[in-house]
Amino acid sequence: MKHINAIQKIVDDGHFEEAHLALENLLEMGPSNVEAIKLKAALFAHVGRFDDEELAWRRIIDIDNEDEDAIDFYQRAQLEDREHYYFTDALPSGGRRYLAYSRAIINTSFLGICGCMLFLGLVKAGGEDFAKQTTMVFSAFLATVIAPWFAIVYTWLSALNSISLTTDSVTVATRMKKTILSWQEIDRILLAHSADLETSRLQLVILPKNKEMPSISIDITDHSSAVRARRHLLAEVRDHFPNVQHDASSQIVVNLKNHLRF
Repeated sequence: MKHINAIQKIVDDGHFEEAHLALENLLEMGPSNVEAIKLKAALFAHVGRFDDEELAWRRIIDIDNEDEDAIDFYQRAQLEDREHYYFTDALPSGGRRYLAYSRAIINTSFLGICGCMLFLGLVKAGGEDFAKQTTMVFSAFLATVIAPWFAIVYTWLSALNSISLTTDSVTVATRMKKTILSWQEIDRILLAHSADLETSRLQLVILPKNKEMPSISIDITDHSSAVRARRHLLAEVRDHFPNVQHDASSQIVVNLKNHLRF
């Protein structure tokens, strides 16, 4: 039987299955080992096994109903419930649409504001001499104002806008185009996780049977995903496609020329 510190080293080395087995052995000896259960919850969250993660946190609450980490988990779960209410809507033909909230748009918008402020600062600092140099003023305006706003418009058009799930198909939409895959056309759906827990990344990957059709990967990492109510989304995906698999990102092969990444 390994100590919790030794198991943490196994996790750091990326051997998650070995870590799960070691944690199970440790918990057989001490079922109330909260640190071991928390590490198990973190491993479940890392690979997208959210139902198992919730069971682990419920186990912790049964042991200590004032545990701060467990309370934080349930507060975040309540936030996702509210997101499900505000950021999803029922489709007239049946099914549900999940609206995206792109952080990329916010970041590029902030860049545009900074560019405008920089241009105004240059004009003010340069005074009349700068204002008389038409070519320089125009170049500065293009670089600090026009270019960032082109980036904002492009990001707004190309960023993920929504994911719609019906009994027939899944639709991934930007403001420019929609990609529709019927459930029968899908070969595999995977939750792809990064190799280490420290820089945890999670993607929903959809692979069609026809290699000529586009494959899709959607970032559903907690701190960077544009998807709201992601746990609800994954639960509904499983309702339509029960065999969702889990794998490391490095093990998934896609045709990059025909792959949509959001």
